[in-house]
Amino acid sequence: DPDMLKLLVGNIFYVSSEREKKWVEEKIFDDTKEIYWAICDNKTNEMVGFTSIRQIDYRNRNVEWGGMTIGKEFWSKGYAMAANALVLKFVFEELGFNRIYTSYLDEHEVSTAIFEKMGFTIEGVSREEVYKGGKFHNVVKVSLLKSEYDAKLK
Repeated sequence: DPDMLKLLVGNIFYVSSEREKKWVEEKIFDDTKEIYWAICDNKTNEMVGFTSIRQIDYRNRNVEWGGMTIGKEFWSKGYAMAANALVLKFVFEELGFNRIYTSYLDEHEVSTAIFEKMGFTIEGVSREEVYKGGKFHNVVKVSLLKSEYDAKLK
């Protein structure tokens, strides 16, 4: 979906279906550095999107949130916030990590609102870091600490 892709930090790379299948298999069978989850509707079990964590650093207890993609027809129905809560619970309560971080395009207003609502702190902005759609885009860097997560739960 071109409308969705223009909101993501990464650029699209066109690959063969065989390469795409191999990538999916690698994600299924190797969860040491990255973990991917399908986001499904509780009632229908239909997959509505996916999310991930990556750059899993067990020593320093840091992890990068790989982002989230929700199908356009499922936007504004609460799936993202429910999945966000589960990811944070897993990272802080199951893995025992201290920090989760991520980044998003400066003009992505939905990401700004969601991360603010979840209590993330802006660590900085990388100016003109990403080139896509014929222009450079700023990338916002945000993080959430375990102590901030705990305070938000209370």
